[in-house]
Amino acid sequence: MQKKRISMTISPEILKSLDSIVDGVKIRSRSEAIEAILSKHLASAKTAVFLGGGSPDKLRLGGRLKPLLEIGGKPLIVHNTERLRKAGFTNIFFIGSSEVIGECFKAIGNGSRYGINISYIEEQRALGNAKTLQLAEGRLKSSFLVLPVDNFFDFDLNYLSKIHKTTGAVATLAVQAGRSATELGMVDMLGNMIIKYEEVPKKPKTSLTATFIGMYDPVIFQHIPKGDVRCTLQTDVFPKLMEEKGLYGSIVPGFYINIRKESDVREAKSFVRNK
Repeated sequence: MQKKRISMTISPEILKSLDSIVDGVKIRSRSEAIEAILSKHLASAKTAVFLGGGSPDKLRLGGRLKPLLEIGGKPLIVHNTERLRKAGFTNIFFIGSSEVIGECFKAIGNGSRYGINISYIEEQRALGNAKTLQLAEGRLKSSFLVLPVDNFFDFDLNYLSKIHKTTGAVATLAVQAGRSATELGMVDMLGNMIIKYEEVPKKPKTSLTATFIGMYDPVIFQHIPKGDVRCTLQTDVFPKLMEEKGLYGSIVPGFYINIRKESDVREAKSFVRNK
């Protein structure tokens, strides 16, 4: 591949540090040093996807968009953006309607204030969360995190990422034990493998619930049909993955809540206040 010449302005202090790694053997010039550093950084940068698709009305609570609800003095979307950065997820895609994107952009912008990069992808037509995710296909080259914009959490994303790498699964969902599954996805597991997933069960049969925050591999897109067809992860994709033994779970300790009603907001605020 033919390389391109670019010009750069670097402070004397950084230039001195750069010259220190030019050894004349493995790295023979400043250009090679810069290329090596950038390659290492880009390889280690982790990617996450905010899902904010569907009708904006379904993302409202009390007249306000859920990701903008104030929790502990800052919007929910800011809490989650800061947690992503803390866990090393610096390459972020935000997918949603023009209204949701416009309002959330006012809160987090392009991510530069958090030391990350946020790219926005507008959803033109709501066809289910799997089709929302599909809009980022081609931009996701390695494992990535999926996080709905109306979820509030405080658990170790790096642990979830580590488990995903060891399982070899197509998708690894963060699972919590002992929570009510009446508003979440109930799962039954064999080791780390999810063998049953039931969205909003009438009579939960286990105490394991999937939070819907999860790590995915790009092969997930092979399970999402092309064209204007409805497709959701929970009802259309997860069953296929279970058949192929490709859906796993990682039990993560910590706090999580799917913001659906005012009491959920109060619970999240209480957690922040007590922490």
